[in-house]
Amino acid sequence: MMNIGSESEYIEHKLSTAETAKGIDSMASMLNKHGKGTLYFGVKNSGDVVGQTVGERTLNQLSQDIARDIRPTCFYSVAERSTADGRSFIEVTFHGSRPPYASRGRYFIRFHDEDRQMDNDMLRHYYLDQRQDYSSWERASSGSGIADVDEDLLRAYLERSAEKGRLSLAYTDARTVLGKLGLLYDTEKLNNAGNVLFSKEGPVRLKLAKFASETRLTVLDLQVFAGNVYECIDKGMDFVSSSIDWHLRFTGAARREEVAEIPMIALREIVVNAFAHGDYDAGTDFEIDVYADRVCVYSPGMFPKPYTPEDFARRGIEPIPLNKKISETLFRDGTIEQVSTGFERVFDACGEQGVRYAYEETATGFRFTFYRRGTGAERKLTATEERIVAAMQVNPLASTKELAETCGVSVRTVQRLVKTLTKEGVVARMPAGDRYVWETDGQVRL
Repeated sequence: MMNIGSESEYIEHKLSTAETAKGIDSMASMLNKHGKGTLYFGVKNSGDVVGQTVGERTLNQLSQDIARDIRPTCFYSVAERSTADGRSFIEVTFHGSRPPYASRGRYFIRFHDEDRQMDNDMLRHYYLDQRQDYSSWERASSGSGIADVDEDLLRAYLERSAEKGRLSLAYTDARTVLGKLGLLYDTEKLNNAGNVLFSKEGPVRLKLAKFASETRLTVLDLQVFAGNVYECIDKGMDFVSSSIDWHLRFTGAARREEVAEIPMIALREIVVNAFAHGDYDAGTDFEIDVYADRVCVYSPGMFPKPYTPEDFARRGIEPIPLNKKISETLFRDGTIEQVSTGFERVFDACGEQGVRYAYEETATGFRFTFYRRGTGAERKLTATEERIVAAMQVNPLASTKELAETCGVSVRTVQRLVKTLTKEGVVARMPAGDRYVWETDGQVRL
């Protein structure tokens, strides 16, 4: 019988693909310890090859399971091997450089030939030991020269920073200013941080798409924008602002304001966060997608593990700036208002406006999703609510009792529904001289 050697910190044996899940745990474990390893199926712990049946779909299914369960993705190959006496077994070789790796959402670390699941404390210490940032990329030469700098943008930046009281630096020339900001590679070249922030040559790509439904099947608008970070932030905000619904909200007295179906302050925080902490060297573009039911903001690069956005918003976790120079620059002029409070503002704004949100780590980056509420489409008004709004439009002076009689419901029902409609901004009781009238946002038409 063929023997391929014992298990180790780099090698794991499984009797068959019936143990695929445990085998993938071992892959994550070895990736986290050594960044590489080999997994065999059809082999005893001792290294004796007992073989296993390798059918037409066996290798394909195993590859799909690995791709689904390992996050972030790693590089791997799956191959059938045979012994001299015709026994088939499977060899999986793999490597990766973006730890920590998870297997089905759980983190493991290799100790000799065992896989130990990491608890929160172990994972936190592991992350702190392994943590990398993009500082070396920020400091490297971009190849762009001083002539590529948008000097108007740089002047405006210094003015905003002075107004914030975070930087007092008079504009002389681009070379001097960028040198003092730490955004030069040498006296003639921008470093990567300086290039993406202040170049006028479009160093950052932003994909923008609007779809007709909840899927990507029908495209209403598709753009690929090239600009610097500031231009991309403005372009992204303008694109979403013109693609979603707005409605009037009554704020008391005779005042009312136009409000987007998702809070703009929250959207801007997420868009700015994407460019402040994204991996510009990851090979994928920043992206904003507007669907019929949601708005998604994608940033290349992983979210700092083992933390979640809630950890930074609610638990007071110290900020982990991956692009330290970019984040510092954006903070000085108020693009980032306050360090480590962005998610808190996002969650508070969404809560105040009743907007649902979600986030996820993808194979190549981080995606934040706002679920659209719409104007009249945020939820369909009931038939009774429609009758009440229509009655208000016919008679803005109607009392609650009159509305009840017109709509054929009880006064209590009208009171309850009007309270909901007022909270949602559909109707409001507004002063008109010495009287009050009903105003509606026009969602229901006669």
